[in-house]
Amino acid sequence: MFRIIQPFFGVCLSGLNKNFKGQTYYNNQAIKPSYNWISEVVQDVNYQLFTESVWTEISIVSDNKKAKKDALTQFGLSDKLERHPQSLSGGEKQRLLLAMATASNKPIVILDEPTSGLCRRQMERMVEDLHEMAKSGKLIIVVTHDFELIKTCSKGRIIEFVE
Repeated sequence: MFRIIQPFFGVCLSGLNKNFKGQTYYNNQAIKPSYNWISEVVQDVNYQLFTESVWTEISIVSDNKKAKKDALTQFGLSDKLERHPQSLSGGEKQRLLLAMATASNKPIVILDEPTSGLCRRQMERMVEDLHEMAKSGKLIIVVTHDFELIKTCSKGRIIEFVE
């Protein structure tokens, strides 16, 4: 399943809003703590990369060597295993976080404004990757104001919130 929602709800779902008093459910099961269930790709990916190499970074989310290698290959990063994540381009950093979400066992992926800094071709490729993740069983939630992205994601369910 593929959804696009208002930014406030993404923050509540991911547990970043500590004032949120509601409960989040996935498949009729309360999910708490949310970090066991949710992978998140925030708008500024520089705040999510902490280790000394791409391989070490993806190893945070999975011990499965094959899953990690497959995800890095899928996102075009298999030749950058020893590179420091902060030395990657903005698009490569974003693809690393998508590879991490793919390799993890977490069933929910939330992306906050994932197209900032991407050209149209990169955005279309990212949408294809997100659809592949959805086909593999992950629930993909995209928070965006980008109408080009919304039109490109036409296969998913779009929820628009208007104030």
